[in-house]
Amino acid sequence: MHMAGGAYAPGNYLGAAKTGAGQPIPVIQSGPQAGQLDINALIGQMVDRRKMYYYDMLKLAPGAAVQNQPYVLFQTPQGQPDPYNGNTVKTYLETNMTSAGMFNPPYDLILFNLGFFFWGNLFDIQQFMKMCWFEFKILEKTQFMGSTLRHPPGMGITGFSTKVAEANWTNGMPAPDAVWMLGDYKKYIPPLVHFTLTLNFPETYNQFYNSSLPADVTAQGVAGTALYTTMTAGQGGNGLVVMPILNGLSDGPVS
Repeated sequence: MHMAGGAYAPGNYLGAAKTGAGQPIPVIQSGPQAGQLDINALIGQMVDRRKMYYYDMLKLAPGAAVQNQPYVLFQTPQGQPDPYNGNTVKTYLETNMTSAGMFNPPYDLILFNLGFFFWGNLFDIQQFMKMCWFEFKILEKTQFMGSTLRHPPGMGITGFSTKVAEANWTNGMPAPDAVWMLGDYKKYIPPLVHFTLTLNFPETYNQFYNSSLPADVTAQGVAGTALYTTMTAGQGGNGLVVMPILNGLSDGPVS
């Protein structure tokens, strides 16, 4: 950005004053940086707008009881130990968050829908949905709360099998449009703005069922005073994986 002899010439880039298309290289018009190059891939105010989803993962082992405290998701980025999975380091299999509960500049998110995907057997998924409520906050304001049933992910596996005792279940239909779209009420999460998603299990089986436990719960062999517990491996349980999805548009830098 210097002319021959070292004299600074605003609007020049490597000795050129025009782009390859013959247009003037844009410069900042006002403020402390007036006259300096307004350069973002040589086009001012350009961003790379992408369809994007951010995801996280909660893993519950076979025969595991949930904890009393809320599970707080999107707070452990990849490369950090997962406090809910024996401090095993998260990779991009578990999450694509790179900071705890926020997006690094210049990244952001226009949130179109929030969904929950499940890997597990039907009994574990049903009990999870019955006994869990979630809360999603931007800063300290609650944006959504309630049942995960209202938030299908629009993805998953479908088909059929002739294999005995084989099944796969998820929330909703495995179709991209089978989600609860926010439409005109979509939410914006700017860079460096904190957000949280919590999963809460406030009641025991006795509290939820008023001490009249259904047959499939008593067959599981858990105490009525217990919190939600996944089926053991001996009962055919495979544990439960819950993957929340934040789906929308994200602006990033031009490269």
